[in-house]
Amino acid sequence: MPIQPRLYNGTRDLLPADMLPRERVLAEFRRAFQLYGFAPVETPAMEYLEILTGKYGDDEQLIYRLDYRNDDPARRLALRYDLTVPLARLVALHPELPLPFKRYQLQPVWRADRPQPHQGRYREFMQCDLDTVGTTSLSAEGEIVALCADLLGRLELPGFVIRLNHRRLLRAGVEWAGVDPALESAVCGAVDKLDKVGREGVLRELGARGVGEEEAGRVLDWISLPVDAGDPSALAQRLEGRADGLLALDELRELHAQALALGVPERHLKLDLTLARGLSYYTGPIFETVFPALPHMGSLMGGGRYDGLIGMFLGREIPAVGATLGLDRILTALAQLRPGEAAATPTRVLVSRCFTETEGEAQRLAGRLRGLGIPTELALEPGKLKKQLAYAAKKGIPWVLVLGPDEWAAGQVGLRDMRAGSQTAMPLTELLADPGRILA
Repeated sequence: MPIQPRLYNGTRDLLPADMLPRERVLAEFRRAFQLYGFAPVETPAMEYLEILTGKYGDDEQLIYRLDYRNDDPARRLALRYDLTVPLARLVALHPELPLPFKRYQLQPVWRADRPQPHQGRYREFMQCDLDTVGTTSLSAEGEIVALCADLLGRLELPGFVIRLNHRRLLRAGVEWAGVDPALESAVCGAVDKLDKVGREGVLRELGARGVGEEEAGRVLDWISLPVDAGDPSALAQRLEGRADGLLALDELRELHAQALALGVPERHLKLDLTLARGLSYYTGPIFETVFPALPHMGSLMGGGRYDGLIGMFLGREIPAVGATLGLDRILTALAQLRPGEAAATPTRVLVSRCFTETEGEAQRLAGRLRGLGIPTELALEPGKLKKQLAYAAKKGIPWVLVLGPDEWAAGQVGLRDMRAGSQTAMPLTELLADPGRILA
């Protein structure tokens, strides 16, 4: 009996129509990261389980544990859940790295989450991270926010909003609401679900986590306060006597000013007290990018400062700030905004082989076009033109070159536009003089 071909729920095969736009977006990611001075690294797919545990709050249950050598607790393994904890481990293992250390990383991660393909959420997915390690300067946050704004603008995602908040502001809100400080992480986890479950859902979640009904209502009152990123004076009134909260507010003002100075249009920035970022390791400013035109997509980018995480491996604090860009969500958003644009091939032109007299010329022409940087296919088998045109149509190749013996003797080729269904004769010298323009 043949083995039944099947995929694990939450994973997928990526075909050329998936991979080509994916690689184009990844190329934009790399361009933006390197433009801002971030350098690439990679880490192993598996880590010791003890490296990963204790860093993700409630989400720790989503870690994929491996059975390999599971009998020895010190050697238990797991697939990486994100790229931030492996970065902390990497920095701790490599003290020779100059600080500040700016890195980006594009690798798959695994989470035992419920798949939601319409949101670009899978159990195996590519994570795209950038982090700056070794500085407390808010300039690090500012340039990450500016980089993300630059990138989303180049990807033509109009109207995106970068939401800003501060973990210490959330702590001040917990205190103002009269909630036990020990429940701060639980409150952040509940508030982080506001977009998914609504106010009533957050109230239920807070109650389930041990927050009293009155205190839960005050938490929602705090996060519902309308504030302006440039002038958050209404919030400052509630922070009187809370020095840590006032300092956090000053840092948000500075971050807002830095982002503006780095060229981020003010319409893209919003101070949002509902932003919580559920992961427990954040310690300072946090940020998240949403796309109001597609509200079901959730966050396209998120991150913040996490000054305590790397120190867990070294016994001393090393400041750090970073962000994750949701590749699959961005690709899903682009596909929903501009459906039908995906191509199944990078090839721009097929050089046909349907005349014995021009066999050698067809091979040489394909080589010349490739040498000029034009993605070119040569028909691998001689045959009828109709069959080769059908092949080009099925793959979405926009142009076919037909080398008839009479045209070739006259220094011409047949140029068939597969989109228009028309064919014209063109001097070969004209084609080779500017093939990029002609085969656009």
